[in-house]
Amino acid sequence: MNTNYYKTWEQYKAEHPEIDEKQEKAMAGKMQSYEEMMFSFIMFLLV
Repeated sequence: MNTNYYKTWEQYKAEHPEIDEKQEKAMAGKMQSYEEMMFSFIMFLLV
């Protein structure tokens, strides 16, 4: 999906190289859960 609003964790991490390992550990779980919630919401709208 090509959008300015929806990004996967990998895309976000690639765009922000200043994120260090400690920050990555703190953020990864939250960002991935937001990613899954957004995907579920989009699927809900399509059904």
